Amino acid sequence: MSVIEAKPIRRKSLHSETVDHLRELIVSGVLAPGQKIPEKALCERFDISRTPLREALKALAAEGMIELLPQRGARVVTISDEELQELFPIIASIEALAGELACAKISDAQLAQIQQLHEDMLVAYQGKRSLEYSRLNRAIHFAIFEAADNNSLLTLYRNLELRIRNIRHTVRQAPGDWKEAVNDHEKILQALLERDANKLGKIMRKHVMNTARTVRHSIDELQEDAQID
Repeated sequence: MSVIEAKPIRRKSLHSETVDHLRELIVSGVLAPGQKIPEKALCERFDISRTPLREALKALAAEGMIELLPQRGARVVTISDEELQELFPIIASIEALAGELACAKISDAQLAQIQQLHEDMLVAYQGKRSLEYSRLNRAIHFAIFEAADNNSLLTLYRNLELRIRNIRHTVRQAPGDWKEAVNDHEKILQALLERDANKLGKIMRKHVMNTARTVRHSIDELQEDAQID
């Protein structure tokens, strides 16, 4: 498991903070898809006993981020072929709609915020800082939904995105896939600047389906590594 800075959890909010810490480890990719949860190491890291840790694991299992293994602990979930085929086309359609709505409603301040996030993301990409890049990438997608100003659409997206975010934003991207994703974001920003709803909708849909392909490649690699180990 990769090293990450963490402080002992304050007792007054033990459960919620443990859940939040674990979720962040998964979303950031420190705990990778398919990885067994190292309970002893996490208890030492957070300065807690096994009981609150296991309660937190149950909460994350209910969110679909953790799989509980009978008598064998827990592991980070990975996405199945069926889920990949079902979820990504839905998310692609939702993101396309959000982009179209954002073109009509986005404010100058929101556009400036997305531009800054994009520039910061490019710096992270150029420095090969994948976790920072993933965080900024995700922030851009949510900023577009905020600009769309449709709470029902945002709620639907949050629920679906929760099921795949630990995989979507932390997959091991081949250099060509990563470059393609950055190029997509350049086109997304340009379409927003032009406020071209039709253009942005098409780009967003293609971008998400490109991500689905990258996820598929990454899962195949993880399965191959597991067989080797």
